Amino acid sequence: MMTLLKLNLRALFARLIKRSNKTDKRGPVVKVLIILFAIYIISSFFFMFGTMFYQMIGPLYADGYGWLYFAIMGITVFALCFVGSIFAAQTQLFNAKDNDLLLSLPIRPSSILVSRLASLLALDYLFASFIVIPGFVIWCISQPVSFVGIVFFWLSALILPLASLAFACLFAWLIALITSRMRRKNIITMILSLGFLALYLLFFTNVQNYIVRLTQNGAEIGEAIRSAAFPFYHYALAIAEGRFVSFLIFAICAIAPFAIAVALLSSNFIKIATTNRGALKIKYTEKTLKASSARSAFVYKELRHFISNPMYILNSAIGAVFMLIGAVILAIKPDLIFNVLSQITGVGINIAPATFIITALSGIAAFNIVSAPSISLEGKNLWIAQSLPVRTFDVLSAKVLMHVIVCGVPTLVSSLICAAALSVTLLQLVLIVVVPLLFTIFIGLVGVIINLQFPKFDWINEIQPIKQGIATLLTMFGAAAVVAALVVIYAFLLSGVMTVETYMLLVAALLIVLSAVFVGHLEKGGSRRFETLDN
Repeated sequence: MMTLLKLNLRALFARLIKRSNKTDKRGPVVKVLIILFAIYIISSFFFMFGTMFYQMIGPLYADGYGWLYFAIMGITVFALCFVGSIFAAQTQLFNAKDNDLLLSLPIRPSSILVSRLASLLALDYLFASFIVIPGFVIWCISQPVSFVGIVFFWLSALILPLASLAFACLFAWLIALITSRMRRKNIITMILSLGFLALYLLFFTNVQNYIVRLTQNGAEIGEAIRSAAFPFYHYALAIAEGRFVSFLIFAICAIAPFAIAVALLSSNFIKIATTNRGALKIKYTEKTLKASSARSAFVYKELRHFISNPMYILNSAIGAVFMLIGAVILAIKPDLIFNVLSQITGVGINIAPATFIITALSGIAAFNIVSAPSISLEGKNLWIAQSLPVRTFDVLSAKVLMHVIVCGVPTLVSSLICAAALSVTLLQLVLIVVVPLLFTIFIGLVGVIINLQFPKFDWINEIQPIKQGIATLLTMFGAAAVVAALVVIYAFLLSGVMTVETYMLLVAALLIVLSAVFVGHLEKGGSRRFETLDN
């Protein structure tokens, strides 16, 4: 069972550091970059939740509602663990692709189930640590603590994820039932993921307002939690006041759903693992076969792959979503940009609305890294693209064109919406449209070139090269660094020499030249590199 647990943990957390082939000598560089990135992400979570707890603990304790601090912490832990593990539970428990293989081996079904639940629980503990650790530190440095309270705090931190995992398994089962006979089941996953992302952004955009309301209306909120969420009420009392009875009530409320979920899964695991729910039958309709060029066929293949994977969409094209959202907000509230610019001007930086839009769209475009993992995603099928009787440049350029189509269309639409919402000159309109588009093409080329140098073919699932590949990190941070460098160069060196419109024209010319150079590199050196790759 320990071997199964290790394999499941590897599939979930996906080893961050692993060389793509035996001859790769870049291991230490990759390790350092990924470790630094992981430290940055963990530190960001700790700082974010630590700041939130620090702002609320003082007023709550001063008003006599110290227990509400822990109730809010518990609810936050439950919500984050639930959202963070629901799709992992769906994949591990209900849509696992290795069920038939594992059941054919001399392994007890109970060992398979326990190992998968344990790996999901480990994932929940990781999510919970982002909240529990800063919450505990803030409590210890801000208020007097007791030994009993500390013991109940950490025991509750171990028990609470059990409840969230139970409910995550329930919802994962419902999602599996709903999508089992759907042709476009990935659409449901993507919609739910976008919904969770929207709720996350909404919460943390208004977190300051929520903290103010919480500190001003502690009595009403406390009464609501006491009546509607009494397990969290007793969770809070156990820690804040050291009540053993409250701890028992909370423990029962958290462990009972998990025990029921385990019992139901255990009694039905073989049926769950071996049921082939099938899919809707597709009725064949005779159509005229359309011929296309090799490059068009590769572009179509890349687009279908992209659309079929919601995690690919969410993790590599999130900038396009933010662009559209920001453009719509600007169209509805055009005064918003002037409020932002007035704050920037207040610190001594003068910037025109058109310049701000160009900079913002180009900066957001840096988060679109669709092409960066495209070589790695070939995986074990790399030999197919290498052996086809087509030009290698057609294979590589299709990946760039896929990036331009996926990210360029939202960029163009966002640029036009922003330009329409502002009073701009004809030259500014051209720059608002052209510069972000050229930067999108530039990123598409850079992503493929970097991925050719840092491929990762030994992935377990596609999310690894998309989220953890060194190519995606270098492309994202490299593109952001280019935007920042261009802004700094003008602000500190060229602002007194030329107008911003002239500088933007020079930037556009520079992007065109660099893109042409990169296209030439892909046609020659990049093609040779692709032909020699070995997975």
